[in-house]
Amino acid sequence: MEAEATLAALLARGLRPTDDPREADVLVVHTCAFVEDARKESVDVLLELAASAKAPASAKAAADGSAAGAARPRGRRRPRLVAVGCLPQRYGEDLLRMLPEVDAVVGCNDLARVADVALGTERVLLSARPGAEELEPLASRASQLRHVRYLKVAEGCSRRCAFCAIPAIRGPARSRPPATLLEEARRMAGDGAVELVLVAQDVSRYGADRLGDRAGPPLLRLLERLGRLPELRRLRLLYLYPEVLDAGFLRGLRGLPKVVPYFDVPLQHVTDAMLRRMRRGTRRRDIDALLERIRATFVEPTIRSTFIVGHPGEGAADFRELLRFVRTAGLDRIGLFRYSDEEGTAAFGMGDKVSRGVGWARFRALRAAARAAMRERQRALRGRVVEVLVDGPAPESEWLRVGRTAAQAPEIDGVTYLTGGLPPPGKFVAARITRTSESDLVADLRVGAVE
Repeated sequence: MEAEATLAALLARGLRPTDDPREADVLVVHTCAFVEDARKESVDVLLELAASAKAPASAKAAADGSAAGAARPRGRRRPRLVAVGCLPQRYGEDLLRMLPEVDAVVGCNDLARVADVALGTERVLLSARPGAEELEPLASRASQLRHVRYLKVAEGCSRRCAFCAIPAIRGPARSRPPATLLEEARRMAGDGAVELVLVAQDVSRYGADRLGDRAGPPLLRLLERLGRLPELRRLRLLYLYPEVLDAGFLRGLRGLPKVVPYFDVPLQHVTDAMLRRMRRGTRRRDIDALLERIRATFVEPTIRSTFIVGHPGEGAADFRELLRFVRTAGLDRIGLFRYSDEEGTAAFGMGDKVSRGVGWARFRALRAAARAAMRERQRALRGRVVEVLVDGPAPESEWLRVGRTAAQAPEIDGVTYLTGGLPPPGKFVAARITRTSESDLVADLRVGAVE
């Protein structure tokens, strides 16, 4: 979403896209910094772009959401490289000293001015607090799929999970006004979107930061209004925390036919001892009751969760129970993280640290169990006819199409490979599942189209 807003702002200044950094006049990289792997990936991208852009190029403009360009000032020998988002917000001006290849930094609270910095000479824009622009409708331009777009409903997070640095980087939870979100959704639908993915650090608490509101009803009201947009066929929620998913909220979701029964619930662990140390605010019995409640309310819901391995205090018994849970809980999608010791978090100062070697061994064991569990869940789908939203040509061949069922979220889950036809992107089709893996499906189109 942030990259697409930057793309729209740069295109509004007359810039043009390029896939070649050597042709760019400006390169804008949206970064992540909440764990070590994310920081490393962000730094690697910055260094790779800096290296690849050294060769002289014609003064073309460029923009693609993560790399963007404008007319190169006379005499400049390389593109202006701008780092945006979490990495600058966390490390400030030190980032310029650590990475001299970077020309300017823009923090999370200044995203509305990325284009000004990218096309100007300012080097540092790091406001301590967000401005009023955060609440206003943002223009955005699809950077990948026009028919699938992201709607950011809130910024920041007010939770205090022991392992997480996001509240320190992004600040407390701030819900965006419904009118703003509806305006952005209308623009996206008018531009061809048929699936809208609602995202935030904590989507489930949308509206709860407003006086007199509590988690649940404001989100249901927003979804009801979004569902009235005739162009939209799917509404998807990412990042729902367990305690908000009570019986009333789930019944409310069930009454909204455009909301797909896809539950992305980050559990992180399953033993009471670890849930307390992680400051998750849930207990194991709450988790078991939640899974039962979701399955009692929806017919064949998709349940996705993430888990952290190697958090301080995780003993052998805790890990064995986590391993058993992953094998037997019947989760459809499972994401795994190795604990990252983040300065400034509560976990950073905890004792009982898990050694790196033990952490890696547990991660590999849990990954193997997760893959086996997902393969088994997928195998049960063989022979079924499912509705698939076509995304476009497969990366492997332009003569093969890929799409996603309602059970496959964009970018984080697998895809469905379609055989027996070449339907256009954005079309809903019916296909029979013929093969499965732990994440992907293969389905035959020769069963008749949905539309």
